[in-house]
Amino acid sequence: MIPFAPLVALQAVADATTTIRLSQTVLDQDFRHPAVLAKELATLDVLSGGRLQVGIGAGWMREEYEQAGIAFAKASVRIERLEEVVIVLKGLFAGEPFSFSGTHLAIRELAGTPRPVQQPRPPIMIGGGGRKLLGAAARQADIVQIMPSIPRGTLTSSAHQFTTEAYEEKVGWIREAAGDRFEEIELGAQFLHVAVTTDRERAYDEFMERFVALQRSVGSELTVSKSTFLSSPVVAVGSLDEVSAQLEETRARLGISYWSSAVGAHPAQLAPVIERLSGR
Repeated sequence: MIPFAPLVALQAVADATTTIRLSQTVLDQDFRHPAVLAKELATLDVLSGGRLQVGIGAGWMREEYEQAGIAFAKASVRIERLEEVVIVLKGLFAGEPFSFSGTHLAIRELAGTPRPVQQPRPPIMIGGGGRKLLGAAARQADIVQIMPSIPRGTLTSSAHQFTTEAYEEKVGWIREAAGDRFEEIELGAQFLHVAVTTDRERAYDEFMERFVALQRSVGSELTVSKSTFLSSPVVAVGSLDEVSAQLEETRARLGISYWSSAVGAHPAQLAPVIERLSGR
């Protein structure tokens, strides 16, 4: 569990910077009432001068729910509620009296304050890996972050989820659910691992050793070949030219242009890639 409260920590980041965008990957919609969350997010957007990006998801880690004494509803219920939460956030960001009556939420003539600097509202990112969740994201989000599938609140042991074919399938689900608004959506993904190195083979071997050990630590015996990760769109290892070319190829094939760094990765790891691809 991340030690700091994300929105408070992001305000500290906002105070210490002037241009960096502020996001969360991602807030669990079950941990905050959307009427309260909308006010906190809008406040952060105002105090940062309009630099907020909202990252929100349905919640997946059963252990977090159990430790906090919060009921862990089945996935379909959490996804249904997430879509209602995002509708409420959008309505309250508009700054006018807003009403909503859904299966899980009811808002009556509530005017969201303060009004965000960004208009019509800060961009909203929804992350997920299953078809139902990606469908909700396709209907509601500005950015859809495609993640590995996590059935029943546990990490899956299927290596297929990291393949290009799996990501192609998920992009297809998003396209189908989004309909005419698909072209308005930015597709994103989170790296599993990135390394700019002159010793590609050694870097892959070290990554595989750490990854398999991590899987075992959470009770998952993941059997995967090295070739699976060598061709994965979320694993980029090689020279600066090779890593940059891979990201450009992934964008051309899958349409993914919004990348999040791997969990625990140092920001400097991606610095040369960002510099290269941004043309700076």
